[in-house]
Amino acid sequence: MMRLTFSVLLIALAACAPDVPEDDPAIVTEVVVENGLEERIPEMEQCDAEDYRPLIGTPVAAATFPTGNLLRVHGENDIITQEYLPQRTNIVYDAEGLITRVACG
Repeated sequence: MMRLTFSVLLIALAACAPDVPEDDPAIVTEVVVENGLEERIPEMEQCDAEDYRPLIGTPVAAATFPTGNLLRVHGENDIITQEYLPQRTNIVYDAEGLITRVACG
């Protein structure tokens, strides 16, 4: 009986252990100090955000985007799903229709 109680206690304690975070190279940043200024440089991105960043500041209506699951164009206040897909490019526009942000996720 004591072994059973001890086993149940061990299982309960193991369930309370903290989760170990997984390493995700898509969001790890490195701090670079050059000329006294600190700058964070992201590791290699897993999406095509760099290709769309020149569009920041332009009207979203003037741009054409390919269709597919790996590109999401939405407004700043739109309701969107919260899952993180590192291969997906998010293009965000403001209330005036100007592209304000391009990021992976």
